[in-house]
Amino acid sequence: MFTGGLQIHEQDIYKPHRYQMHALGAIAMAENGDLYRYVYAGTTTDFVAGKLYVGIAQTDNHRDMTVAASNVIGDRVVTLDLGATAITANEYDEGFLFFNDNSPEGEWYKIKSHEVSDLSTECKFTLDRPLLTATTVDSSEATITRNPYRIPAISQLITEKAVGVPVCNWDVSAYERYGWLKTRGPACVLIDANGTTVGYKVAISDATDGAVGATAGDQTEVVIGQMLDTGTAGEYCPLNLMID
Repeated sequence: MFTGGLQIHEQDIYKPHRYQMHALGAIAMAENGDLYRYVYAGTTTDFVAGKLYVGIAQTDNHRDMTVAASNVIGDRVVTLDLGATAITANEYDEGFLFFNDNSPEGEWYKIKSHEVSDLSTECKFTLDRPLLTATTVDSSEATITRNPYRIPAISQLITEKAVGVPVCNWDVSAYERYGWLKTRGPACVLIDANGTTVGYKVAISDATDGAVGATAGDQTEVVIGQMLDTGTAGEYCPLNLMID
């Protein structure tokens, strides 16, 4: 389902709130053209202004899982045989289920909700739309991924998806758990221990949590911004974010 673009105002950017108002990952534009993504911050770890946040890493045991019960076209619930990692409440809400081997391979669906399941058991996933193709028990295979905008973490690895930078501190203990991270436009972001040069492109640092660092030409690196000033090691320096 397609929706129109969102516009947010300065007071929205700096005021996280308690209840969900948009789909996770919804993109919005400020009056000046800067872009932001809507996220759920979780309930345990406060967000820190100026640090880079990324999606949670994929769980190996939630790849290539076999379908535990056949489906017909129009079904909205898919049952998968879990690998040796349990699934907690709401962990994959607004995430995605990808059929990656055997029919209906190549199709993917947004996860509306799912069961809480122990490791190596069956788990039912409710999809946001009906299946377009039937599945076959013990033949069709699927992989699930979390929504990267649900409880993102301070960046630690260069292979995870960058989701944005908080423009202010968030106190999640005060129930301020939904809000916006900046993804495009001027921002102030932590620089890793190597520093960088004005005009240089930067990627997720592989050395300092929550920081950016100069790109090294590695094929796994994704450019997320360009420095607007010399990036002094360990300081928060201006750059132009280009995540979106």
